[in-house]
Amino acid sequence: MSYDETDTNSDESTEESAISRRGTLGLLGTGLGGLITGTASARQDNGNGGNQPWYDWDGDVDANGHALSGLGSLSMSAGDAPVSELAGANLSVTDGTLNADSCTPGSIHVVTEYPGETLDQKVENVLEALPGGDDIPNQQPGHRIVIPAPDPDDPAAADGLPAWRVESPMVIANNTGKLVFDMGWTLIYATDTIESFFVVGPDEKTENITLNGGMFYAKENLERSFVDIQGVGHMHISRMYLQNLEGRNTVPAGIRLADYHGSSELTVLDTEVTGCRDGFLAKPGSDDIPYGPAFDLDIYNWRGGGGEHSIRIDGGATINLDSIQCGGHPLQSVSESIVKLENSETAVRKISIQNVRERHNAMGYHSGVDVADVTDGEGNRHDGVYIQNVDCYNAEVGTDLEYVRHFDQQNVRPRPVVADDAAGSTRWFDDGTERHRTYDSHAFHAGGGDEASFVVEDDDVRVPGDGNGAVLTTPDGSDQYRVRVDNEGNLVTEQVEAGGGDRSGVVDSFEDGDLAEYDGATDAYVVNGEPPVGDGERSLKNTSGGTAIVTSTSGLPRYPQAGDTFAAAAARTAMNDNLGVAFGVQDAQNFYFARVYPEGSSDRLQLYKRVGGEYTELAKSSLSVETGVLYDFVVDWASLGDIDVELRDPDGNAVASVAATDETFEDGGIGVRSTGALDDVRIL
Repeated sequence: MSYDETDTNSDESTEESAISRRGTLGLLGTGLGGLITGTASARQDNGNGGNQPWYDWDGDVDANGHALSGLGSLSMSAGDAPVSELAGANLSVTDGTLNADSCTPGSIHVVTEYPGETLDQKVENVLEALPGGDDIPNQQPGHRIVIPAPDPDDPAAADGLPAWRVESPMVIANNTGKLVFDMGWTLIYATDTIESFFVVGPDEKTENITLNGGMFYAKENLERSFVDIQGVGHMHISRMYLQNLEGRNTVPAGIRLADYHGSSELTVLDTEVTGCRDGFLAKPGSDDIPYGPAFDLDIYNWRGGGGEHSIRIDGGATINLDSIQCGGHPLQSVSESIVKLENSETAVRKISIQNVRERHNAMGYHSGVDVADVTDGEGNRHDGVYIQNVDCYNAEVGTDLEYVRHFDQQNVRPRPVVADDAAGSTRWFDDGTERHRTYDSHAFHAGGGDEASFVVEDDDVRVPGDGNGAVLTTPDGSDQYRVRVDNEGNLVTEQVEAGGGDRSGVVDSFEDGDLAEYDGATDAYVVNGEPPVGDGERSLKNTSGGTAIVTSTSGLPRYPQAGDTFAAAAARTAMNDNLGVAFGVQDAQNFYFARVYPEGSSDRLQLYKRVGGEYTELAKSSLSVETGVLYDFVVDWASLGDIDVELRDPDGNAVASVAATDETFEDGGIGVRSTGALDDVRIL
């Protein structure tokens, strides 16, 4: 076959329609040996026919019923013998048929090229065909599984719809890793009752999985979730649309992270869920996961609802939630909270929550963010919760922080609710007024120095170095008065010594010479001026040598309570080799006490509690103390149960310390259980 390049002005044109290059290859696949008889020539239009050439064929052409046009610079000749070889890396001839192999890289797998009566069968065949086959841990990285829209004639296509049918979960297991699923806006239907569309890591932790795109639909026939993650590291989910088409709460979860293998580093982007009880659910799968299911979790630009919560996280650490939204119609509204944190096995720690909003929730609900306790006070507290920009018009409250320490929240609407034992700070607007409420100690600094100039505590205000309360000076500068709140909530004003030498933080230094404020074994103690004496001229001393409990719960000017740091000077004497102080005293059967006790050839610093007459050791450490020397017990009694005890020598050097967490008592009196000498009990 050849063509003649002689110019011509002929207006002749072929009436046949053009065929594509792929159609041409199909045509040539009939065998070129019998394609052309006689001679043929072509004439190119170089005049007004446009930029695309066309040709007239003079010879007889057997094109198997197809037209030939737009063939470009094709030049070919053949006799009766079939063509056996052609140039081209992807071309081959078998029995006179021209074959063109795919140019698609071997790492890209299009499911339409794999057999299967459903999409899940096709994906299973793709996974089995990957390098390594059944030996999945040896698969090579970087494989991409493409799920385009199906041909309606494909047996895996849904009847009458351009969508795939799924009748069993697509399981990514046995440490299958480094896979990317590209689904675009492909429609994928659950046409049978199944647990989930995707199950990731059911046998062991799976690495590097990406699910990108896809519009997944169910009709109350998902028993667990659209995506079920049981153990994964480094996973991305983006631009997925997961919709339950019928009813609210009829699918347990959109994305379920039930950790069995130590999951970490899951990122969810630009994803929408409707009709699920929990749009995103992270819950414990095994009780031996130390950090909780949501470890290194990031969710951005999330739309989810249709049930109780948009996002519910039961334990985890280092979590970021940003741009979380619900509402718009009933299948995307929530009935309880947009974000809820729980603590059934372990609490949530270090979480940042930003920009929580409703579009238009179709019903009333409880809160934008709910930091809850599901253990009736027996579990761990959530720790480190930072919330910003919550605007939920139809919610009862903006946030509900029930069981948390170390939180900070701002820009919350409607009004936030914080439990009495939570610790942190809240800033919000109420009736046009900006309000700032603190639930823990806050220090204010002036002049750029490191030392706080003013400290606000739970029920007290103090200037550091001057004891409890704010010190006020009269206009003439001659007198100073301290204004403080006592343990009964009364406002107290008391004159102090000018120049900061006051002792208004003292609980008891025994300078009154008696034990009128104490109950118990008072006949086993004496108040006198014999050494050792820590402050003033007198101290309390044991005269019996045995265990003798005395307590004071009223009558003294103040008592330490949770949130205070206080100190007490105590000494071992020849009469009694114990030294210590009791605090949080309810009565002689219920209190904390810190002591030094001889044990073998050394001493022990111990922290105990007594509840209903039963003793429990909370912490201990080894040290050595001298007889007749006053040591300071410095007790940092935090408002949420953290108790740190440090023993200091007369020069102020720490010689030992212990720490524990216990919330049995939050306030109470002082006393001793057994000590050689006690003096100068004061709040710092």
